[in-house]
Amino acid sequence: MISLDPALHDLPSMYFGTASDFLTSAKKTDTDTLMIACSEQGSAPDNVSFARPGRFYVLQHIAASIPSAMGGNGNSVVPNIEFAFSQHDIKHVILCGHLKCGVIRSWMNDRDDFDFRGMRTRFEQTTLRAVNQAYSRYSGEERVKAMIYEYALFQMDHLCSHPFIQDKITSQELRLHVWIVNDDTARVSAYDPARGCFAVI
Repeated sequence: MISLDPALHDLPSMYFGTASDFLTSAKKTDTDTLMIACSEQGSAPDNVSFARPGRFYVLQHIAASIPSAMGGNGNSVVPNIEFAFSQHDIKHVILCGHLKCGVIRSWMNDRDDFDFRGMRTRFEQTTLRAVNQAYSRYSGEERVKAMIYEYALFQMDHLCSHPFIQDKITSQELRLHVWIVNDDTARVSAYDPARGCFAVI
């Protein structure tokens, strides 16, 4: 288990929900959950086994990258998220990454000079810098895991910087979830803010 540094993020524990939020209401058919996932995951986010069809509104794009409110909305991601909130009574947001994300691995290894809408620059300025400074003890696959975990948390930071999300959190109308999928086993690990780590659910 990789222990994370909670000081890197402004994500209070009270913002987060748990897996039981879904299990206790698995029969619901209203669209109350927005899942933001990596486009490399294919149809996987649409096949959440405990959710009935229509329960999850799924958005997929490159590495589930989200610009912060300060960084501008240089792509359609934030307007698409706002649209989901305007059309549905969203109670949960799941930011979903995966351990074999080829985009993040490419950005880590400097093999990709193309910076689509500043996504790579944001990665370098936040996740790469943080992992290099705070997790120098990790190497190999442990470093990759730390990078993927931290990247997902930084995207949640960015999401929370937008006023329409912050208003929902402040009024306690919204719960956050950060999930990482193990591509080999299909097991999902969720961020546990109390313990500062990802744990299998």
